[in-house]
Amino acid sequence: MPQTALPIGQLLKEHGLIEENEIEFALQEQKATGERLGECLTRLGLVTETELSKALAAQSGLPFIDLRTFTPDQECLKRLPVQAARQKKILPLWIDGAEIHVAISDPYDTGIQEIVFRLTGLQPRPHIGARDELEKLIEWFYHLLEHPADEAIEEVTTRLRTNPNANIDVNQLVDLILTSAVSKRTTDIHLTPSDVSSRVMFRIDGVLRPAHVFPSSIHHRLITNIKVRSGMDISEQRKPQDGRMTFEFLGDSFDIRVSSVRTNFGENMVLRLLPSRGGNVLSIVDLGFEDDQLKKIRTLFARPHGMVLVTGPTGSGKTTTLYAALREQDAIGKNIITVEDPIEYEFLMIRQTQVNERAGYTFSSAIRTFLRQDPDVILVGEIRDEETAVLATRAALTGHLVLSTLHTNTTLGAIARLIDLGISPYLLSTSLIGVIAQRLLRRLCPKCKEPYDPEPGLLKELNLPPDGTFYRATGCPECQNTGYSGRTVVGEVLYLSKTILTLIAQEAPLGEIEAQARKEGFYDFAQAGIKKITRGETSIEEYQRVIG
Repeated sequence: MPQTALPIGQLLKEHGLIEENEIEFALQEQKATGERLGECLTRLGLVTETELSKALAAQSGLPFIDLRTFTPDQECLKRLPVQAARQKKILPLWIDGAEIHVAISDPYDTGIQEIVFRLTGLQPRPHIGARDELEKLIEWFYHLLEHPADEAIEEVTTRLRTNPNANIDVNQLVDLILTSAVSKRTTDIHLTPSDVSSRVMFRIDGVLRPAHVFPSSIHHRLITNIKVRSGMDISEQRKPQDGRMTFEFLGDSFDIRVSSVRTNFGENMVLRLLPSRGGNVLSIVDLGFEDDQLKKIRTLFARPHGMVLVTGPTGSGKTTTLYAALREQDAIGKNIITVEDPIEYEFLMIRQTQVNERAGYTFSSAIRTFLRQDPDVILVGEIRDEETAVLATRAALTGHLVLSTLHTNTTLGAIARLIDLGISPYLLSTSLIGVIAQRLLRRLCPKCKEPYDPEPGLLKELNLPPDGTFYRATGCPECQNTGYSGRTVVGEVLYLSKTILTLIAQEAPLGEIEAQARKEGFYDFAQAGIKKITRGETSIEEYQRVIG
């Protein structure tokens, strides 16, 4: 393990992650707070823990590990006492023969290897992980080691199977389900009734997976408990309802949006989990766009005014892309204001506000307010209606860079949607400067993916090279036997050139606009997805599931 480290500011500058004026700004802030410089930079959002960890890994010569998609082996966790894990910030990952792989955040702590060897009897192989994620996962996985939520849920299921009317602590059962979901990085929980059972499904990496099944006798009690906690009407079972609740898990707080609808077997309920303190803002280079697309995106977000839209279905990472792009902005020299519902990422260098419809603070009213706040960049969480579309367009026309999201399937569909919302083609041609459409593809697990030869007919159908190397998912403990680990963006980037803008103003058919865009280098989801298949990032099956 290396013995010396560069000053953190110099290290980040050498890796092109920060500018001198940002270091100076953080140093001023540091005088008031007494923090370390690295802590100050990450708190302000000028650099992320992941970027800092990657720079430390490169400097120290140790491998970086993305802990956001990793689940450690339980037998490996048992080898290192929790006290040592917490004190030295060590997360055991897996055992390979006489070696134990561990995640650490400080490659220059010379005592870590000795402690790991002394306590486990195995030779340590350190990996560098982001400090915030590392500290969180140490608490999560050691807690679950001592209090396994899935085992407790299974005990409840056994009791109900024996006695459907057993006296169950339903509040505790709901907490166990939420704990199980959070520990698996679930984004949505589905509670679905059938004639004889109540099924719990978790959406993980965009795919619904069976999690737990209870006898049907418990379903109504589960629904009622969640309704009470989320402020819904327990007496109303016929009409759809929406509510919100929070859940605390080992210092982490989650906002949960709840939706219920009546089915033929009872009420179906979906819970969407969002970290209430916001997630980590990613770098735009880490999202997965192709290099030529990334160049166009950076050009769009460097423009001084105009409107840029990110489109795609719910859960496709639109807000993540917008915030990654905001990190490309000069957050010190520009006034950046957002209105969101809810605030999904905390970024202290910008002014963030949240929709409050009861108080009359909507997306459209926020834009009116922002124009009196001397903004340079305005982020509107979503364009949902005609009024918001009109005001966002006007803001873009009056010298502001406006960023927002829109629910359309493709980049070209955004043009038709805005016209449908009442924006004239001429105004659109003078305000809209670019559209990004995206989906999320699961990445193949690098540990267990295997090469294979697909059917020649399938290769021909998908326009894949017959002599390429292709991989498929198999499954291993490190990817929870799914064959996939994490997700990556597959996208379309439509940069509106003067020629394309002229076509929009002339109300040309979308087919003609698309033909011109392709002449200028535009390509669609299918072509972007094929690039990822041929590089071995994803599988043909995943491509077909998401792209079709």
